[in-house]
Formats: sequence, C-alpha cells, structure tokens
Amino acid sequence: MITFSVWPIIKIFIVIFLVIYTIFAFVIIRQIQLMTNTVQVGFEKQLKFLGFAHFLFAIAVLIFSLIIL
Repeated sequence: MITFSVWPIIKIFIVIFLVIYTIFAFVIIRQIQLMTNTVQVGFEKQLKFLGFAHFLFAIAVLIFSLIIL
C-alpha cells in the first residue's frame, strides 16, 4: 500500500507564496519611491519607513518559514 502525505506539498506552496509576497513587498518599495518623487505631500519619510519595514518583515517571515518548514 502506498501512503501519500499532503503536508510536504502544502509546505512547498507556502514557501512559494512567501517568495512571491516578498517580491510584492519589494515592488511596493519601488512604487513608494516613484510616488514620492512625483507627489510631495509632507509624509514621505514615514511612508518610506513603513514600506521598508514591511519589506524587512516579509524577508524575516520567509527566512523563518524556511527554517521552520
């Protein structure tokens, strides 16, 4: 009898999703840079900080998932 486990497949999909999400977070940083170069509203530094923090958090979650999974 052949046993089949779904968990390794789910883990692979989770890691793939987190890689795509990290790329998305990088794209957000690029969009923030383009937006702040185009429009000056007064809170560019805070927006850049939040975008960069989001990107670092996405990288941290990806690294932790690679270690745990």
